[in-house]
Amino acid sequence: MKKFNLILVALALFTASGAAVAQTKPGKGSFGTEVQFNPFDQNGKTFQLDGLKFRYFLTDNDALRLKVGFGFDSEKYKPDDDEDDFVKGKAADFSVDLGYERHFNVAKRLDLYAGAQIGIYKHFASAKSEWTGDNGNGQMETIKTEYKNYIPGEGDNDYSDRAYFGVAASVFTGLDFYIYKGLYIGTELGLYIKSHKTNKAELKISGLKTQEMNDSDRYTSCKFDIEPTLRLGWNREVKKKT
Repeated sequence: MKKFNLILVALALFTASGAAVAQTKPGKGSFGTEVQFNPFDQNGKTFQLDGLKFRYFLTDNDALRLKVGFGFDSEKYKPDDDEDDFVKGKAADFSVDLGYERHFNVAKRLDLYAGAQIGIYKHFASAKSEWTGDNGNGQMETIKTEYKNYIPGEGDNDYSDRAYFGVAASVFTGLDFYIYKGLYIGTELGLYIKSHKTNKAELKISGLKTQEMNDSDRYTSCKFDIEPTLRLGWNREVKKKT
């Protein structure tokens, strides 16, 4: 909430300075493209791109929106001091949301809107590992392991990440500040409800039969959030017929 207030103060100061000379707000038939990102700290990362959003204005005040979210992360670590042993994990996120916005013309450069959306999201997680040691016959052997739909943790039956699939719905309100013509920056605050179920996990060790983990869990959350923190977009200027 503090970040949200700081952004609003910055927009107000920019408006008062008169730095923006002209702007074009969207109208019927306008199409907008927007990038969504977080420039603040994200677990040690100072910048994170969260996705894209597209808008199409059915009227001067009503718009359909399509949000596509994505992310990818990978890590490689050694479970012990042996240089020949390693675990390499990969994780990714993808989401699609379809929604509706109602826009309100509150000021010359400010556009307030509210709406709702529904969507689906998917989290991917997998890993590979290698371990080299004595096979019991006095010979060194390399064992390769594949982890499907999860990344292992420190314990034998533990995991640090798990793949899942879920559905989401939200109601939201946002503010767009038009800098010049169709270019704008903004932020959005919403109440999000999400529910997902973990995917079936599999463990495959070289030379052995694949093991399936049939356990699954469902998680549901409901919270207010700024998601993402900042938005930067551009609406195609509508050419009015004379």
